[in-house]
Amino acid sequence: MFAVRFEQVVWPDRKMNKLFQFNEFVELGNIFMECEAYLIALEYLDKAISLSYLTVNKHRLIEAYDLRGKTKSFLGKYTESIIDYSKAIELDPKDSYLYFFRGMSYDYLNIKEEALKNMKFSVKLDPCNQLAVDMVNYLEGKWSAYGIKKRANCPQF
Repeated sequence: MFAVRFEQVVWPDRKMNKLFQFNEFVELGNIFMECEAYLIALEYLDKAISLSYLTVNKHRLIEAYDLRGKTKSFLGKYTESIIDYSKAIELDPKDSYLYFFRGMSYDYLNIKEEALKNMKFSVKLDPCNQLAVDMVNYLEGKWSAYGIKKRANCPQF
């Protein structure tokens, strides 16, 4: 049995082919990231984002930048992940998790002021984002394993 690479398939309608490829590249990037095959995931997400000049679904493009940012973070490329999160934030400035993950990248780079600023904004957008609340407390030096309580008005999962 032999395999055919996705890029070798010929499609009759070029524009539809590119839109189809964009979605497939995002899906493949997601699958490989979940399998911890980060370099392969990055390859597919790069391909997807290279097709973003097309009129693609805004939420799908945000997903591509978010996934690529997370993938770069897992690879230790924190500066590059900040760039991807920033591009996603430009497209959706109300997504608290984008600020959270950008803040985490700043924290990994030991840029605490920017990390704290992003975490606080994440909490402002979503007060129930417990990860961001905990990171704000940690970055402000208020964190202890037993001293922080969960916010009362937030649903517990």
